[in-house]
Amino acid sequence: MKRGMSMAILAVYPQGSTLHVAAGAPEAFQTASIRLSSYSVEAAISSGVIPWLESVGITQDSVDFVVTSGSAPESPPTGIQPWDPPQGQGAQQEGFGSELFELLAARLAKPIYLIDPASRGECHAQALVTGTPAIQRTCLADYFIFKYLARQEAHRRGLPLSEGRFIAAHLGEINQLGALVGTRVVDCITSADEGPFALSQSGSLPFDGLLELCGTAEDREAVLTTIEDEGGLKGYLGLESVTELFSIQNEQSELIRHALIYQTAKEIGAFAAVLEGRVDAVILSGELAGVKAFVDELQKRVGFIAPVSAVPGNQAAAALMDGARRILS
Repeated sequence: MKRGMSMAILAVYPQGSTLHVAAGAPEAFQTASIRLSSYSVEAAISSGVIPWLESVGITQDSVDFVVTSGSAPESPPTGIQPWDPPQGQGAQQEGFGSELFELLAARLAKPIYLIDPASRGECHAQALVTGTPAIQRTCLADYFIFKYLARQEAHRRGLPLSEGRFIAAHLGEINQLGALVGTRVVDCITSADEGPFALSQSGSLPFDGLLELCGTAEDREAVLTTIEDEGGLKGYLGLESVTELFSIQNEQSELIRHALIYQTAKEIGAFAAVLEGRVDAVILSGELAGVKAFVDELQKRVGFIAPVSAVPGNQAAAALMDGARRILS
């Protein structure tokens, strides 16, 4: 990329303990990942994002606009939404929340757009029912990644997008699965709630065991630390990255590998039922989609449902830049 380029788009998205960033044009952009563990929101921008932009030859003035995502009110317009402070106060974004929007807007003084924000209003009404009126399912995930994968898969298969029926599984530091009809997310789960466990998140847990944990823990924060920061692959195997999953060879690691594949396959099967058994493709993305042994084992369990497509790597940046392309067109 040349120094002083006339126009660039900045994409930012926090996911778990990582801030994913991309900059450039929708057809040619550079990416980076910034660990958030030691950063405040302001420091992540001033000590992470801005210096990285400068290192790839992009000045703050040359940023044309910013794309990100999050969640929105229950019945928003679908697609792309301009962000403004009143909306930002109600919008949530995993990890950093609306503070990220506010600081970027103040620092760059450029428009910010939400790409395909998540909304419970998209999901089937019955998908929000739990079994007790006191609790309602959130049905929130990274919709913008699911929708990007659905658009790409429909294009590859020559399907009219409105008719495509897909199960998307974005598997990495956080595991997220969803069922889509066209680009509408009709149901979804994540490792932060009812999904399979992930790097440090415990996923769905037995009710009695969770109640017992709550009863014996010091406070709410202690429980959240146990199930969100000390669970999953980190809790069982001490892993700091999902890419290490197949590098350890012992009886315990073999059990946990198969358990993760087993749980993921169960949820894919459940979403096949949501789509009434009519599924055009099961789309796997994220870091684990690039691990052949994982994909092969999962395909053995779910290949009967529909053809399995693997799109390796975190798709947040590509999905946001695809949204930027839609804005420009």
